[in-house]
Amino acid sequence: MVCAAAYPFVTAVFLGGLLSPELPSGLMVAGSLASSTLLVLAVFTVMREGVIFIAVLAGRSGVKLHKAVQQDRRSVLALGAASVGVAAFGVWQGVKVPDVVRRDLPVPNLPPELEGFTFVHLSDVHCSSLLSRTHMEALVERVNALSPELILITGDIADGTVKARLEDAAPLADLRARLGVFGCDGNHEHYLDYDRWVEHYAALGIRMLRNDHVVLEPRQGVRFALGGVCDPYAARFGREAPDADRTFAGAPEGLFRILMAHQPKRFPEYRQETAFDLQLSGHTHGGQVIGMQKAVEIMNGMFVKGLYALPDGTRMYVHPGSGLWNGFVLRLGVPAEIAVHRLVRAA
Repeated sequence: MVCAAAYPFVTAVFLGGLLSPELPSGLMVAGSLASSTLLVLAVFTVMREGVIFIAVLAGRSGVKLHKAVQQDRRSVLALGAASVGVAAFGVWQGVKVPDVVRRDLPVPNLPPELEGFTFVHLSDVHCSSLLSRTHMEALVERVNALSPELILITGDIADGTVKARLEDAAPLADLRARLGVFGCDGNHEHYLDYDRWVEHYAALGIRMLRNDHVVLEPRQGVRFALGGVCDPYAARFGREAPDADRTFAGAPEGLFRILMAHQPKRFPEYRQETAFDLQLSGHTHGGQVIGMQKAVEIMNGMFVKGLYALPDGTRMYVHPGSGLWNGFVLRLGVPAEIAVHRLVRAA
């Protein structure tokens, strides 16, 4: 238990730092399983004691239950086994290649020509020493099997330095889409080796939109504007802050607009700055664990996962992530996904 509790601290201080622990993936999975088991065991123990406390308050039968549970070794073993099982499932959910999830995104005032337009949305891929080359190859293969017209990645693509991730990130160069692969900054882009990552993403064929936009033409005569803002963390490092108004400056009037913004909490502010129809975000990992979602929601402007709408009808989809940060390898009830969005006109 002491080793399990010490694992996150040891990796943060001695093995690459908190932002990108550098360990072989097998050791990282084992360490995460141990620390996650301890976390789940603590939750289960608190729940058990709560039930016993309520039962004791209810009367003499509760006192008997208390003595029986405390003195029965089988209940302790069952609690431990359940904790290992739940933690193992959660770690497996965290490291598995995400499934494809198809959904319709209803958007008001969608031009008829864009009805049914479909694209792939990835977010929080977190290429790392945990989600390494083999994982990235499987992810890319699954995405390419969809024959997407467009691939959008809303930030946190890789963790660590370019030198450390050179081989692990290499499969991302094989992503294929007729209209291209586009991304925007996430907070993790700014932590380590930012300038080199910007160059390297371009070499991988990922065009990063930093307070900038492009006009795409999925079919002849059918166009829309795609923009991406810098992440708010940029300001902490003296880099360009997000500017939604500048992002669409010069875009043709009347075009449907999609905005990529890694963090969802500024959704209302961005809409006040400029007009757009749909925002795509990530960052929250959907809360990652059932029970944590409310806290994550509060920290992110009350946005955590799924589709949201402003009073004027502008929509935002918050992606639960296509990977996860290797400092907290646990997903319970909030699976990662490869999102396939189909635009439809809202009723």
